[in-house]
Parts: sequence; C-alpha cells; structure tokens
Amino acid sequence: LGPTLEFYSLVSAELRAAPLWRSDGTPADPVQGGKQAEGATSTGPPGLSAGPCFLFPRPLLPPREEEGGASLKEILKEREYATGMFLTLGRFVGKALLDDRLVDLPFSNAFFRAALKRHDIGLRDVAELDPSLARALSRLLTLADRAQALLASGVTAQKVEAAVTLDGVSICELCLDFTLPGEAVPLCEGGGEKAVTACNLHEYVPLVIRTLLVTAVEAQLNAFRQGFEEVLPLHHLCAFSEPELDVLLNGQQERWEREVVLEALRYDHGYSRDSRAVAFLVDVLCELSAPEQANFVRFVTGSPRLPIGGLAKLSPPLTIVQKKPEGGEAADAYLPSVMTCANYLKLPNYSTKAVMRQRLLTACEEGQGSFLLS
Repeated sequence: LGPTLEFYSLVSAELRAAPLWRSDGTPADPVQGGKQAEGATSTGPPGLSAGPCFLFPRPLLPPREEEGGASLKEILKEREYATGMFLTLGRFVGKALLDDRLVDLPFSNAFFRAALKRHDIGLRDVAELDPSLARALSRLLTLADRAQALLASGVTAQKVEAAVTLDGVSICELCLDFTLPGEAVPLCEGGGEKAVTACNLHEYVPLVIRTLLVTAVEAQLNAFRQGFEEVLPLHHLCAFSEPELDVLLNGQQERWEREVVLEALRYDHGYSRDSRAVAFLVDVLCELSAPEQANFVRFVTGSPRLPIGGLAKLSPPLTIVQKKPEGGEAADAYLPSVMTCANYLKLPNYSTKAVMRQRLLTACEEGQGSFLLS
C-alpha cells in the first residue's frame, strides 16, 4: 500500500513540475502592464518543483509559422510533447480513480469545466487563474459596451476613440494587439498585426477569454480526454461538481481537533490512549500548519492527502507503536520511523513535547521521496 501511494505522489510531483501549466506569476495584465500573481505551491518531495497552485494548461501556439516567431518545427515539437504528456495524464488520473488511489494534482475548477466541456466557461474562470487579468478584461468589457452604444447612436468612430478612455488614456495608446496578453498566441489570423481600438474592444475581450480557456488549450484537453477514456468513460465524471471532483482525485484536507485525532488513532506495542507520548503527539499534530500536516500524512501513508472522511477513514487506521532505543541511547537521539504498508508510526518515548515536535518534523522532511525512515 505505502509504495503504491508513494508512486502516485511521485508521478503527481513530476507532472506538476513539467512545463505544461499556465504560470502562477504571468501573463501580464494588458492594462496595468503586468503584475506578479500570488502563487502557492503544493507539497512535493525535496528537489522537485511543485508547480502552480491551481493547474490549467499553458496556451500553445497554433500549428503555423508566425513571422518573427517560433519556427513551425519548434511549434509542432512543443505541441507533440504537450499532447503526449496530457495523454499520459489522462491515463494516470483514470487509473487512480479506477484503483481508488489519491493523486496530488490540484486542478483548477476551470480545468474540470473545460475538460468536461461544460458550457459555463467565462470570465469567472479567468479570475480563478489570473485575477489581475480578469479585472483588466472586466474594465475593458465595460468600455466596449460604452463604445458600441456610442456607435449605435451614430457617433463616428473617430469621436468614439476620443471619448472612450481608460483612466484618461485612449485605447489605441495602450498599444494592445490581438494576441493573448503575456503570450505570443494570436487571437485570430494575423492577430499580431491587428491593433486593439475602442471600436473593436467588443471583439478583443471575448477572444482573449475563449483563446485562453478553449482554443489555445484544445489540443491538450483532447489528449487528456483520450487518455482518460482508455481507462474509464469520461461521462461518469459529469455527475460531480468541480469541488467534488477535487476531493475524489486529491482526497480531503481537514483541520485536526484533539478528540477527533484521539478517536482515529490506534495504539499498540508499548503505547495506550493514556500514554504521555500519545498526549504529546496529539498536541503536536493539532498544532501543525497545513503544509506540515500534508508532510506528516505523506510520511506515514505515502500520500499527502487523506481519503474522503479524513483521518477516521484511513485504512488501515494510523497506529502508534513505541520505538525502543538500542545500545543504551536515549530516546531523544532517535527519529520516528514508519511502516507505510500498515500505516504504522514508530515513535520513541521523547522526554518533552518540544523534542517530539522537532524530531517528528525532521523525520517528515527527511523522509520525503525516499524510504530511509520506512
């Protein structure tokens, strides 16, 4: 059990680290000139990049040569790599669901909606992936409506360009063109040569949204669907909401409370519910931050997430047993170790809670991605 869960965790980390995903920092805000988004990382073994917090495919250039851009050969090579990886991703996710295993792939809600071809994809999905870009597009959409209203009332295009401004700056002076903000991906044929004006804003904003969420990621999503369908029918997922799909794939995260932890744990080989070391351990576990908790769960089970139902539904239950020192050494000199196949935590009888916390966090950190303490 433990090595199997470790396999799914390691493959998940490699997939997160692959250059497949929309960056958690860019692209730029087309109005503000770019702003670094706040990016969190998922738990992964040392030495592996965790990747973006909410996974969504990175836009791909269309399979044609653009003047001054990448060659057709380079574009096709990148598209082949991306589609091959998403084919593997679909198989991997389908197999995890089939075998009732957890992965560590924090897909965005926008990814689930796009993969399942749900029809409510729009500006809210952009806001989830890039809030600053969504705010800019929302402002431009308001200006587009104003420009179209003026044109409908008979105002000339020249006067519309002068009347519709953003913070006193005309749309032409923003120097936007019909390419995806922060990317070289054209929104339409010859998009790099087509300037954005007040009169065509109503075309620009919907094209940005559609290109980002559909057109420029269609090849990857098709490959993902194909890979998933090789294992399970994709339509089986349509019954679930996006948050439910995340729990199915990635398991559950919960804030641990003392009584819940005490009831969920089992005690054997030197420890009982009333042991001092058990009291120390429960206190330490309830004080862990979310990343520390994920590291601990991965250390003892092989997966950073718990199954649906949390710690109480872990099977077999997490069992605490005493690790006895050898050769006259003090218990404080030892690190905890685990048996992931049986969800066993072998815990020395430490002298203080502070020592236990330090030793446990060290073991969780050092034991990631290996079986040195297993």
